[in-house]
Amino acid sequence: MLDEVVQQSNELPWNETKISSIYFGGGTPSLLNHDQIQRFIQVVQRHFKWSKNHIEITLEANPDDITPTNLSKWFSAGINRLSVGIQSFHKNELKKSNRAHNALESKRALEFIHNSPFENYSIDLMYGMPGSNLKTWQENLENVLKFNPPHLSCYSLTVENGTVLKHQVDNGQIVLPNEEQIRSQYRYLTQWAKTNRYDHYELSSFSRENYRSIHNQHYWSYRPYLGVGPGAHSFDGKRRFWNISNNNLYLKGSAITEEELNLSEQINERLIVRLRTADGFRFDNDIPQIDKDNPLFKRLLNNVENGFKKEIIHPIPNGFRILPENWITSDAIIASLMIDHDEDHS
Repeated sequence: MLDEVVQQSNELPWNETKISSIYFGGGTPSLLNHDQIQRFIQVVQRHFKWSKNHIEITLEANPDDITPTNLSKWFSAGINRLSVGIQSFHKNELKKSNRAHNALESKRALEFIHNSPFENYSIDLMYGMPGSNLKTWQENLENVLKFNPPHLSCYSLTVENGTVLKHQVDNGQIVLPNEEQIRSQYRYLTQWAKTNRYDHYELSSFSRENYRSIHNQHYWSYRPYLGVGPGAHSFDGKRRFWNISNNNLYLKGSAITEEELNLSEQINERLIVRLRTADGFRFDNDIPQIDKDNPLFKRLLNNVENGFKKEIIHPIPNGFRILPENWITSDAIIASLMIDHDEDHS
C-alpha cells in the first residue's frame, strides 16, 4: 500500500494536489497498529504537498477496539479525529443487525474518548434499525447527548445483498420498520438537532460549530480524492478508478478498473453530492466549465424550473437547494433533476 502511495504521488493530478485530509476507513482500520498508522502518515507527508501544517486525519474505529491504550497510541501516531461506529445503544437492535459490539462497550468507548486527548470525534448512529421505533430512537439520541460529541453522523440502515441480514429479512426472521416509521425517526432527528444546536449541514451529518468534517465536505464538493489499498476508489475530476478488492491480487499489482465520465454524468453526480448539503448547488461553482448554450445546460435549467414549480427545490443566489426537511426524500427529488444519460454520448 505504501508503494501505491509513492507511485500515485508522481501521477497527475496528485503531484500538483495539496492534501487537506487523510481518512483511514473501510473494513476495520483500527486493527492497524500505531506504528503502521504513523508510517503511513509519514510517507504521505513526505511525498505529497500538505494544504497546511495540521490537517484532519480521521480513523474509523469500532467501540470494542477503543481502549485508553489504543487511544493514546493512535493520537501519538498522528490521528486527530475519530469516527466511532456506535449505531445503537440498544442490545436488541445491535444483535438483530449482527453488530459485534454491545451497548455497554459503546458507552465505555465514549467515556474513554472523553478522557483522552481527542477533542474531535464523530459518532455514527443508524435509524430504521430492526426492532427500532420512535421511542428507542429518542433514547439513542438522549444517550448521545450525555457525551456531547462534536459531530454526529446518522444513517438509515441499508440492507446489502449477500449479507446475513438480507437473508434474515427475506425469510421474515427480521422485520424492519416501515417507510413512515423511518421517516418519523428522521423528522425527530432533525428537530432534536435543531433544539440541541447541532448544525445540520448535510443529509446525514450534524456538527457543533467549527467541527464539520473536512474530509466529507471535500467529497460533497465533488473534488478529486485518492484512495489506496484493496478495493479503494478514487476520482480525479473526470475519471473514476478503483483497485481490485482481493488482497492477494492487489499485492500482485493487478490492474485498476476505470471509467471516464461524460459531461452529463459529471453534472448528474454533482447534483447528487451537492444537493445532499445545506449549501446546495450553485451554477458558478459546480458547473463553471459548461457553455450556457450547451443543450445539456438548457436541459438542466428546464429540470430546475420544473422543480421550482413543484416546490421540491428552493432557490438560492445563483443556484438551488433541497430544504433539510425534505432531505429524507432527496433521492427522488435529485432523480427528477438529473439529465438522462442516454441522450448524451459526448
